[in-house]
Order: sequence, then C-alpha cells, then structure tokens
Amino acid sequence: MISRNYDVLVVDPSPGALTAAALLARAGLSVLVLDEEGSPPEVGGFRFLRHRPPVVGFQQGLLLSRALRALKFHPHELQALRRGDPGLQVITSRHRIDLSSDPERTHAEFRRELPRDADALRSLMERCLASAADFADALEQAVEGGGHTGFLHSVGLARPGWNPPLPPTDVPTWGAFLDDADISDEGRLVLRAMLRPFCGLDVPDDLPLPVAGLHLAAVLDGGYSDPGEEHALLSLLLRRVRAMRVDVQPERLLSFRGSRRKVEAATFEGKDEEMPLQFVITGGDPEDLLDWLPGNPRNYDRVLGRIAPSHFRYSIHLGVRSEVVPPDLADHAVLVDDAGGADEAGGNLLLSTTPHGSPLAPAGHRAMTVSTLLPYTEDGGLPGDLEAVAGSMLDRVKWLMPYLERNLEVLQVPRGVDASDEEPIPVDPSPVAYTPAIPPGEDPVAAGLGVDLPHKNVFCAGPAAFPSLGLGGEVMAGRLVERLAMASVRKDR
Repeated sequence: MISRNYDVLVVDPSPGALTAAALLARAGLSVLVLDEEGSPPEVGGFRFLRHRPPVVGFQQGLLLSRALRALKFHPHELQALRRGDPGLQVITSRHRIDLSSDPERTHAEFRRELPRDADALRSLMERCLASAADFADALEQAVEGGGHTGFLHSVGLARPGWNPPLPPTDVPTWGAFLDDADISDEGRLVLRAMLRPFCGLDVPDDLPLPVAGLHLAAVLDGGYSDPGEEHALLSLLLRRVRAMRVDVQPERLLSFRGSRRKVEAATFEGKDEEMPLQFVITGGDPEDLLDWLPGNPRNYDRVLGRIAPSHFRYSIHLGVRSEVVPPDLADHAVLVDDAGGADEAGGNLLLSTTPHGSPLAPAGHRAMTVSTLLPYTEDGGLPGDLEAVAGSMLDRVKWLMPYLERNLEVLQVPRGVDASDEEPIPVDPSPVAYTPAIPPGEDPVAAGLGVDLPHKNVFCAGPAAFPSLGLGGEVMAGRLVERLAMASVRKDR
C-alpha cells in the first residue's frame, strides 16, 4: 500500500523505465514503481516463455553494457542474463546453423554448412557490426550530453531529425548491403533470417545498416529469456531498484491531474488523497496513457499519428513429449520456410523449447512457444485469420518434428485478447515496433522508432522510447530519461 508521496511514478515498467528509476533514486529522488506481478502463460502442467526481443550487447558492448555500467552492476550479477551456447539456431530446409557469441565458432558453422559463402558471410557480419558500434558510440555520447541546449534536436525529439553518425554515402540499407554482396541466395536467406523474427518493420531490408547492426549484435550476443524466469533482465533490474529502496507496489492507477503541458498529481484505487508528482515514466505503449492523462487527447493523437504500432508478436504454445524434440535443437531457433514462403505470415518463426528437466514442463515433456510477427489491420485491430496463421505455423513445426501429432499433449492457439476456460492464454496485442511516417530508407534516424510526449514531465522508456533508441535501446533510453529529468530538476532549482 502506498504510504507516502513520491517524486517519480513508473507505470508499466520496462528495462528502460527501471533503469531510469534506479538512476533517479540514486540521484536522491523518491520513486514508486507500479508493478502487477505477472507469471508465464500456463496450461495444465505446462508453462511457456513469452517471446521478447533479445537484449543488445554483452561481449560486443553495444548499448546494454554501457547502461549497466552506469548502474554499477558487478559482472557476476549479469550471469543470469547470459544465454546458452549456441543461443540461437537458424534452420532452413537444407541447413541448421548454430549462432555463437564467439565469431570463430560461428565462422566454423558457416564453413560446415555454407562453405562457398563462409568467408564472405564473416566479412559482411564484421562490417555490419562495426557500423553498429560507431552508431552506438554516437548514441552514447549524445546520452552523456543529455540535458544541454540543443539536445532535443540532436536525438530527434524535435524536427529536424538527427543526422546519423556516419556520412550519408556510408549508410546503405540492410537490403542494399546484402544485394551488393557476393554471396549465394542461401547465404542471403540466412542473414535475413537472423533479423526478421526480431524486427517489427514491414520491410526489414529498409533498415539503415547501423540499425540493422544493432539487431544483428543482439542476435549474436544478446540475452534470451532464462526459462526459469519470466524476464531475466527485468528481474535483475527489479532486484536492483528494490535494493535502492525504491518502492515496488501492485497498485492500480486511476488518473492523473494537471494541465495540458504538465502532470501534477496521481490518484490510485482505494486511496482518497492525490499524490503530487514531478515525473511520470512509462515503459509500455505511450497510447495506453491516454485514458489517464489530463488535457486534450488530440495533442497526443497528433504525436502518435507520426508513428503507429506496426506489428505484434503472435504465439502458439505446445506441450510435447521430450522424445519428439530433435536432440540437436537449441533452446531458441529461427525456423524459415525457404520454399518461397519466408516473407509470408508464419513463414519465419521463432521457436523456444524448455530444456530437459525444466520446471516449466512435467517430467518427460517440454514446453514450446512458437511465434511470428503479424501486422495490425488498418484500423489497428487484430487480423481475422489468426487460426489460418496458426495452422501454417503448426505445419512448419510438424515439418521439423514429423511425429509431433502423436506426441502432442497440449496445443494452445490464442484467438482473442480475452482469456477463457477453453483458451486460458489470450493473444498479447502489445506493439513490438512502431512505423514512422517517413520510410526508414529516407530517414535513418526515424527508423529508431520513437515518440516524444506533449506533457513535458512525462517520458517513455519502452518500445517507442525515443528516435534512434526504440530498437533494442530501452535501457539506454532509461539513461536518457534520467538525464532529461535531472536537467529539469536543476533548472527548477
């Protein structure tokens, strides 16, 4: 129960929002985090992972490690975030390639599976990651300077947008980069398959090379969900903010009070008095704030009209007997329909399987989550053919596991957003990406997918955090929120 007033309220905590909470608490502000305890989706004796994008950068050092250094994490605390090795496989009709954080091991996989392309693939990945590293350095410098005059322009919060950190002639799109490469069609398919399940844009090939490189770094060296935890990074950050005496409460927010430019107070369910506030931070979809915020919603409509949620992650869930799972299948795999359907709905799947002996499945069984990215309809709703998409997804899994049907214990196909006794796992319609009004190929910074909010003391550190920080940059966005908030505090003083 809320027992005092706070300077900062965090709603719908994300890794970025919790990063901001920890840094603001360290700076002396009192912080309240509203966190309704969640749990993995469950059917019978099976619990299933929720698919999220991998976290950018451990050994490669892109974005995440910089932000965690700012929070002064000890390296041993990060072990829960480390993935297995291989952490990810790419599976086509002819190849099964293990992707390792060790470049030499990945190159050895390319030599084994794609000998003609192996050296070229290695060179392409090195060039792409180098481009991403330069971009990450530029982002780091911009965040370090957060709060000074002109900073909002430099990060794209105000037009004109920020120029990318590389000369324009050196910033091809991901698609053009691959098309110019001297590799086979199979090699291109593998490289595209690495990014597609984690990029919610309509055309990932339009991503500028540095932004594509951030995705690639996450795939090769990212943190994937620990099967024993709902979200390993989120759990780590929650432990950190609690250790800093940040209150984490399962309270329900009712409304905000204030003007059209500033939120001044919040009210909560079961509490009569208002709580004065200096700052509000959301880690979720900024559109979810509309029912609570004061002022004319048209101001937000104009902002949100510049970007729109483009895709959500649709998952089906299977409980299978252990013997049906191929023994060489990694915990996480990208399953590609390379017979002409890789770009179709359900043609490129992310498949996660709990390891042997996991508490998420009964003895002798494994729990599997299979997901694909689907676009919203024109009016922002869910597609009407979810069962057909689920059928095509299941067909791909049957191709990988020919005896699936006779070993299938649970099949959960979500059809709507409301849970029921027959369908205990609903569709999660949360956006995984936002599409800018300007095509990414024309404005590389807009490809960062962000939003600035009309209320000057309301910040977003979630999937649409800020331009150039929305793709895999939530934790860095949290650092940026802290800088902007503290600059405001210093100004008021």
